Amino acid sequence: MAFLHPAFLWALAALAIPVLIHLFQLRRFKRIDFTNVRMLAEVSVQTRARKKVQHWLVLLARLLAITCLVLAFAQPFIPTGDSTTKAGQRAVSVYVDDSFSMDGENTGGRLLDQARAGAQDAVMRYAATDRFQVLTGRFEGRQQVLMGRDEAQEAATQVQVGPYARPISQVLARQREALSSSDAPVKRALLFTDLQRSVTDVDNWVNDTLVPTVIIPIPAARPDNLSIDSVWFDSPVRRAGQNEALTVRIRNHGEQELVNVPLRLTINGRQRAMSNFSVEGGASIDTTLYFTQGPPGLYHGEVLLNDQPVTFDDRMAISYRVSEQLRVLLIGGRDATGDGAVRRVFQGDSLHRFSEQALRAVDLSQLDRHDLVILNALPEVPGGLAQALQQFMEEGGSVVLFPPRGENPAGHAQYFSNLGLAAPQRMDTATIKVDRIDLEHPFYREIFQSMPRNVDLPMSRERWSLKPPAGSDVLLRLRDGSPYLARVDRGKGSAYFFASPLDAAAGNLIDHGLFAASLLRMAELSRPMGALYHSIGAEALIPLEGYEQSGDVVPHLKGPNGVDLVPEIRRLPGSVAMVLHDQDLPDGIYAVTAGKDTLLTLALNLSRRESDLSAYSADELRELLDARGLSSFTVLDATPDDLSLRLDELDQGRKLWKWFILLALLFLAAEVFLIRLLR
Repeated sequence: MAFLHPAFLWALAALAIPVLIHLFQLRRFKRIDFTNVRMLAEVSVQTRARKKVQHWLVLLARLLAITCLVLAFAQPFIPTGDSTTKAGQRAVSVYVDDSFSMDGENTGGRLLDQARAGAQDAVMRYAATDRFQVLTGRFEGRQQVLMGRDEAQEAATQVQVGPYARPISQVLARQREALSSSDAPVKRALLFTDLQRSVTDVDNWVNDTLVPTVIIPIPAARPDNLSIDSVWFDSPVRRAGQNEALTVRIRNHGEQELVNVPLRLTINGRQRAMSNFSVEGGASIDTTLYFTQGPPGLYHGEVLLNDQPVTFDDRMAISYRVSEQLRVLLIGGRDATGDGAVRRVFQGDSLHRFSEQALRAVDLSQLDRHDLVILNALPEVPGGLAQALQQFMEEGGSVVLFPPRGENPAGHAQYFSNLGLAAPQRMDTATIKVDRIDLEHPFYREIFQSMPRNVDLPMSRERWSLKPPAGSDVLLRLRDGSPYLARVDRGKGSAYFFASPLDAAAGNLIDHGLFAASLLRMAELSRPMGALYHSIGAEALIPLEGYEQSGDVVPHLKGPNGVDLVPEIRRLPGSVAMVLHDQDLPDGIYAVTAGKDTLLTLALNLSRRESDLSAYSADELRELLDARGLSSFTVLDATPDDLSLRLDELDQGRKLWKWFILLALLFLAAEVFLIRLLR
């Protein structure tokens, strides 16, 4: 047992007063002699002994009554949880978990409603002079300022669910930071949360005896939830009139199997596809939505399903651009046969804009206006062109190299070196065929559905010895195992190397269907389409593919619910990115505009981190805390009816002053009874 005001115990010295009165009472017995006092003497002895006992009992009752009164004023308590209970002003931090998982329900209703009510009850149990912090996952600057009780009550009522699922270790650090600004002798942190496993990072918690922490779990009845996990197109490039296949990965976080759940796709506000799916409990499934692509331009859409009560992850916004034309540049002039073969592949296709330049007439400043650059039979790659091509690939372009026939590879040494390849040392003239096409590789998998075992593949009579670096892709190999076509990724782009020249004397590649299919595939993959969507709060930099700002017009980011802000545009080497600085934005489609022009569209979605609603129970968390020796944390099992009482017990222990008041009254009543008995 401890005392909140131990100084009152000095009042126990008052116990000496009734003792002194009892010892020095003024009443004296008077002696009277009688002639025959034998019978009277017996009565006198009995009466005096009995009265003496009664007087001692009265004294004891008085002492006990005074003792109980003094102890009651000292406010005794039995410590529970921690033994640092003190008197004085308090500074209290109250965290209300406002993440989307708090939209779940249990027998008491919505979890967030219970958390808000609990926070208000906790605030009201403290004195009007105490100071409070009401913290949510938004981590707003104003939440770091301590406020009065009425303001804290109002702040707790205004908490709404938001997109932020902060690790509890960050919440605890934020609470300690706010409480450190207070001089109050008593500090405490309260957390109202569902203890979701994805954010309850106990390994990162630390003991802080100056700020005892109380966790009030608010568990959901069932951690069931269905979420759209991710979305992607099966093909890398969007083309007008193309038959599209959009794959949607859906995850069932519950235990029950779900059957025939509808899934639909809208594009530019119109429903374009619909499907049904079934998924077992705790599993995920990929389902595909099919539709036909529209004309060139910007498109936005949504994939939607219906699942209650947690709905934030039931839709996924997407945004993409349908290409108008892919721009292909041929730099050649020394191999008319090869140049003509390349020209025939692209000139008759409306999807491609084809142009040619001679080596000595190349305009390096115009390279970034193309998507694919083909180098055919160049005797050398000058240093300036090599550097420009490297920058071109860093920014997302692709380069294809066909070697010259009968030339020394030394003229290409710098170009090879820039890409991390050793320059070829010799020209091999042995006749050999391409071994096979690897249909497992994504490059050719989208072109050929199947391949006969006895298919006639290109033949090489003259070739360079390519040595691609580790991590690069060998797309075609010869029968001796040497590379025939290799790809090296550089920045956002790629460099393709053919071992054989296009000259007919060096092989028959230009006469084979694989030649046109490979070049068209390289052009298709040359334009970076960008991500279909981005996650709010999860990405510091959002790349702006195809963004071009001209003049002094300030770009704006416009989105749902009237959002209109000026984002930070950061120019990086070879790219442009937008910085959102962890802003609290609604999910949906956003447009980057300059004046009245829409430069591009973006899809911002909420992070799926909270889709898995599994959470720790109170007992599991206690075991983790005990195992890690985190003694400054207390997990409180409390219903709404007894929350204030349980918090009182934690804050000031189990108060005993009422019991001592009752005992004092009982002892006073006993004293009155004994005095009446004496009469």
